[in-house]
Amino acid sequence: MGRGSVRRVGAGGRNHTKDRGDLAEMQFMVAVTLLGFCVAKPYGDNERYDLLVDTGRRVWRVQVKSTAARHHRGFAVRSSWRTSYRQRPYTPTQVDFLAVTIVGKRIWYLIPVRALAGRLTIHLYPFGSRRGSRNSFEKYREAWYLLGEGRLRRQAGRAEGTK
Repeated sequence: MGRGSVRRVGAGGRNHTKDRGDLAEMQFMVAVTLLGFCVAKPYGDNERYDLLVDTGRRVWRVQVKSTAARHHRGFAVRSSWRTSYRQRPYTPTQVDFLAVTIVGKRIWYLIPVRALAGRLTIHLYPFGSRRGSRNSFEKYREAWYLLGEGRLRRQAGRAEGTK
């Protein structure tokens, strides 16, 4: 690959789950920074969370996921971590939020881990749920306000005042 050239992910390129996860983390970092928060990545991969978000009043532990896995009219998301023997749900003592992006759709969900209620997999229906679905996480779609409502209001006020 020559100097200044860009490597495309796809056929023949690297498109592993780790690569996709790293990309989702970077996208989340950009989104949160644009909202006015500080974001940090812990050294190593030893924690259940991927990133820390500092709101000025609180530091949140965030696990970032991405999905393109179609499930009926929605998307399946693994809301758990894996040991050598089985999957385990994230708990509020390990992680505060699960941040999920739908690949290629520019859609984010910011779901409190308590709302997962021990589920190993969740299903998101950004384009309408299947008939009779009771696991609605739509209220967490673009729910950035959960990180820190006061700071988001100040950012919005500054943006409106500059027009």
